[in-house]
Amino acid sequence: MNNLNDTLPSLMDRATENLEPVSTDLLDRSVQQGLRLRRRRTTLLSVTGAGAVLATAGLVAGGIQLLGTPSEASVAGTPVPIVTPTPLAPAAGTPQQALATLKRLIAAPGRTLSEPTVRGGAKEGFIAASYLVDDGNGASFVEVLLAADGTANPCFDSGPGCSTNPDGSSMYSSSDEPEYSDARNEQYGVLLNRVELSYPDDRYIGLVSYNGPAEKGIKHTRAKPLFTADQLATMAQSTSWKFPAHTAVKPMKGDKPSTTRKGR
Repeated sequence: MNNLNDTLPSLMDRATENLEPVSTDLLDRSVQQGLRLRRRRTTLLSVTGAGAVLATAGLVAGGIQLLGTPSEASVAGTPVPIVTPTPLAPAAGTPQQALATLKRLIAAPGRTLSEPTVRGGAKEGFIAASYLVDDGNGASFVEVLLAADGTANPCFDSGPGCSTNPDGSSMYSSSDEPEYSDARNEQYGVLLNRVELSYPDDRYIGLVSYNGPAEKGIKHTRAKPLFTADQLATMAQSTSWKFPAHTAVKPMKGDKPSTTRKGR
């Protein structure tokens, strides 16, 4: 028997001499497959991580949107005062405006308007205007007076001829009132129809129509005043009138308007 130590190497060489070497291509494919699997896992982990980050960011953003920043929360919780602009006071009326308004209200076909007059002003505490109106049946002196000092209200303590309107204004009305309360009434025979409208804010308007060309000193020229008390009331309630500026100055005694009731 041969020595085992001498024969074993020879036997191993013969046993393996017909085996082909391991293919490097298989090894390369295994390495490439491993790299692909690693990249795929990395990509999946990256996508999953990015999704988690976006979801977290969405939750945070949603919370901020709902709760608002501290400054926004304080602003939203603090009421903002609403400043209402003070309305401008209407422009004060003038005697010339009163005359123009009176003309528009009394003019009509068949009527002749003449002798326009104006008086009063801010200093006197009232404005007044008048026309002589003739409808072919005799002249009628028509006058309007406007004030805003609260001193001309004939219904301050109510009384005969006074009524209250739904808007709180008061109306005094009189028909066929003699201009004089003595013997002069027989001499001149002057009658008048009158309305006086007073508002709670001290505005006042008085309208009067006579049956003659003047309130006194001249004989009447027609049996009745041209405008009835009802017609005068409609004119007084027109929104076209421009009142003088509100003032605490009382009209001077010598400048009292003719539409103020007098005890003669």
